[in-house]
Amino acid sequence: MPEKPLFCLGEAWVELGADTVPELAETFRVSVGGWGAAFCRAYVRGGGHAALLSQLGADPFGRKAAAQLAADGIDCTHLCFTDAARTPVVFSGAGKLLPYRAPSAELLYAPEQLDAAALRGAFALCFSSGCLLDSPARLTHLKAIAAARDAGAFVCYAPRMAEAAPCWPDAAALRETALQFFPQADVLLLKDSDLVPLFGSHELRTALFSLFSGHVELIFYSSSDNIFLFTRNVLLQAATSDLTEAQFLRALARLNTWPDKLAGLRETTLKKLL
Repeated sequence: MPEKPLFCLGEAWVELGADTVPELAETFRVSVGGWGAAFCRAYVRGGGHAALLSQLGADPFGRKAAAQLAADGIDCTHLCFTDAARTPVVFSGAGKLLPYRAPSAELLYAPEQLDAAALRGAFALCFSSGCLLDSPARLTHLKAIAAARDAGAFVCYAPRMAEAAPCWPDAAALRETALQFFPQADVLLLKDSDLVPLFGSHELRTALFSLFSGHVELIFYSSSDNIFLFTRNVLLQAATSDLTEAQFLRALARLNTWPDKLAGLRETTLKKLL
């Protein structure tokens, strides 16, 4: 039976990258960035099938981005294009991000544009915080989550607080919105850089009780040194620390289980994910 595709709902932009901070750079490398594009690309490179749900501007940058995403093996059949806003351009370098994004096409991606029927064949729907600003795109996320749940697909949320922060007007609004979306997910994909913006502490164990709310049954947590997998009853540590989130989700796809069965997975089965 063919492996079901992963759907990523998130941003794709034209990124101009440099080896130094953008304001000091004299030359830039052009690529297609954004969490949605990057996660799809990583999943495809691992041998999976990934589709991007997003909107680009009906402009030369939008056409360039779509062509590159398709060349990377990403399913772009569900991408939308608009004349109402431009494809965002982001400058990056030395860990700094300068987004020229508002208003931009992906934030105008409205619920009526979402092909909810496509999610009936999905393994999982994944999203981050980048497009959860107060915009049509936030409502599209809610519709997509409901459609994925109705279809029996996993809902996976990667907060990506540090990556999303430059695109938000203030840290408090980002934190409040991220916490509101946590209970919507079956699986949380957390990084150590998420902890302080969300909970004001680097200590994950103090946050676990509040994280396991709503639909959440499984947490994949990565730091520079370790990979951990948490359920409500089990804690596992990966044998290696280089397991990526995309690889983890590929392993979850191969389990051929359903989100409502996560709570009953045994430790021996969970070890297969690591």
